[in-house]
Formats: sequence, structure tokens, C-alpha cells
Amino acid sequence: METFATIVRYGFLAALAIEAVLIVRALIGLLREKARAASPAPAAEE
Repeated sequence: METFATIVRYGFLAALAIEAVLIVRALIGLLREKARAASPAPAAEE
């Protein structure tokens, strides 16, 4: 029974870590997209 509890505990911690990585990745993507939209586009010179 102790082995089962350990497996569940570490499985939960692994899932939590994966979710945290996905959330951070999404936030970084959102911030990059927002920064790209905020910076002015370079004028095309002809």
C-alpha cells in the first residue's frame, strides 16, 4: 500500500510539473505575440 501511495504522489507531482511547463510556455508565447504586435512594423522603402 505504501508503494501505491508513493506512485500516486509522484504521478501527481509529475502531472503538476508538466502543467506548469505548459502554462509557462503559453504565457511566453502570448508575451512574444503581444510584443510583436506592439512594435511598429518597419516601413518598406522603395
